[in-house]
Amino acid sequence: MLEHTVLYLTLISYIMFTYLFHGPSGCGKDTQIDLLATKLKFVKIGTGEMFRTTFEEGDPDGIKAHELWSVGKFVDSELTYRMLDKWLSKYDPNQNWIFVSVVRVADQIAMFDLLMQKYNRKLDAFIHLNLDRDTAIERMSMRRICPLCKSVYHLKYNPPIVDGVCDKDGIGLIQRDDDYPEKITNRLDEYNRTIEPILEEYRSRKILIEVDASPSIEDIQADLLEKINLF
Repeated sequence: MLEHTVLYLTLISYIMFTYLFHGPSGCGKDTQIDLLATKLKFVKIGTGEMFRTTFEEGDPDGIKAHELWSVGKFVDSELTYRMLDKWLSKYDPNQNWIFVSVVRVADQIAMFDLLMQKYNRKLDAFIHLNLDRDTAIERMSMRRICPLCKSVYHLKYNPPIVDGVCDKDGIGLIQRDDDYPEKITNRLDEYNRTIEPILEEYRSRKILIEVDASPSIEDIQADLLEKINLF
């Protein structure tokens, strides 16, 4: 395994990879991507971070987006991709990129294709993490975040050492506005309405990879690595 890892990291320095992850709220996309990014030197790019950061910075588009995502609604495609185009200028185009949930409705498929053409990239795989509704609601409603360093905890699966306090900086943890059950339900309803055409398109391109997101973090990661043939 170590020899394979060294060989892959050597190859990855010459080849740019682009993956797109998607799945319902609570499926653990960010956790799995963070693990891959740490192991294999991928850069994580997501609209969630983009929306939150631009809103905090007072960007007019970020403020418009906040009015929607803060109540559990999707941000419209035109606004999302106008923001994403600007957001990508922050990243080195010669690095390996992992996108998270930047294609949420069918009309964004073509928009994403055009954006990748602009950066001379191709999508290597669309990775979909499957999770049932009840588990998704439980996972998200028990999530807590540090308002300072943005570390994410889960009251059941990844609790802080001291209840309600961030391990890293001692700041009190908060529950994000969009992590309350009623807003999670809104997001899941919208997700279920929009996902099938997206899956069908990437299935037809033969780049769809389905991953069961219900097991442990370690088991999901092992399954993911096997399916995308990194080792």
